[in-house]
Amino acid sequence: MSRAEGEQDRRHGGIRAAADLAGLVRECVAANAVREVLHLRLSKLGPALQRPHHQRLLRDALDPVLAAARTRVFDLPNGDVVAVSAPPGLALETARLALLQTLDSATADLVQALRLPTGAALLLAVTAESLGMDPAAEPAGEAARHAPLGSFDLDTAERALAQADLEAMTLAQGVCRLDPAGEPVEPLWEDRRIVWPILAQAILPGIGLEDAAPLQRRLARLVELRMLADIGRPAAALGWRPVGLPVVPATLASPGFLRFDEALPAGRRRDIVLAFRPADILADPAGFAEARDQARRRGYRLALDDSPVEVLAMLPADRLDLDFVRLRWVAGLAAGDAEGLAELLSRPDQVILTGVDRPAAIAWGWEAGIRCFQGPLVERRHRIG
Repeated sequence: MSRAEGEQDRRHGGIRAAADLAGLVRECVAANAVREVLHLRLSKLGPALQRPHHQRLLRDALDPVLAAARTRVFDLPNGDVVAVSAPPGLALETARLALLQTLDSATADLVQALRLPTGAALLLAVTAESLGMDPAAEPAGEAARHAPLGSFDLDTAERALAQADLEAMTLAQGVCRLDPAGEPVEPLWEDRRIVWPILAQAILPGIGLEDAAPLQRRLARLVELRMLADIGRPAAALGWRPVGLPVVPATLASPGFLRFDEALPAGRRRDIVLAFRPADILADPAGFAEARDQARRRGYRLALDDSPVEVLAMLPADRLDLDFVRLRWVAGLAAGDAEGLAELLSRPDQVILTGVDRPAAIAWGWEAGIRCFQGPLVERRHRIG
């Protein structure tokens, strides 16, 4: 793999991490869930510290976080690292103190401790900055962040969305079968999803969608319909390959989806995997069940979208009646933090391990019987293979 390809992989992985972090922040705000956060601003290191030796010292100080159960680590596109843990966050505090000992007093402000949901606005600004957005474009002050959106804002966002190049804002990764016997990487379908921080900045600059949940839900349905329309284009049929994307349950009842469905060639529905987000299922169980049953009758394959272990405890896979569960990889799984997964792992052929960014994830998956994986490391193996 060339250096350019390696940089592209790193960038894509960083974009996905930024999108996942923004999603986690929104979930914490919506659920008023407290999380401890450690932000290491490696992007702000001076030239004297931008050396492998110093980078290694900083990473060594982060080891307690990387190994801690129930701690998620996000490597952002600009090199920053954000770690998030449930209270009391002892591993994060240990790492913070170790990092402060590694850095001198002039660079100590590169280590920042936050708490969600109170620090949500600041952490979303960090995420936006890592994606190359101007944090100054974010609404300033509490009043601006919570100012109601009017019909003009909605009309502006929808018109901008209709003209936006969604492909440039879409992260596409292969869901691949990896065999421990050394068989070639086998792509099963391509997972496509919008990087929301980038889309939000493009269609409604200066207004954070995380503070406008109804608008985001409406835009999500419009985005999904556009992505489905792209899948159903005659030109796409010429180079057809199976595809998966997340959907809001209400999308499946819309006229746009019905038009898309009616235009599909016979047998094509089995090549499309529709994933339901855990937050949507928990918010409207009846609406999810109706959408699931309708999609199943039409012949689509269905999945529970990216879910950490804690969420799966609230959504037992055996009761959801879905074809796949997308289990989000965290280092705690390899450390034995898999409580509550016994039922799910009894059917490993239904599990897709996502966010795979290191060999330890694949090794743990193989040991658990999982054979379907997705993530930056899988993408690299796919291309090399």
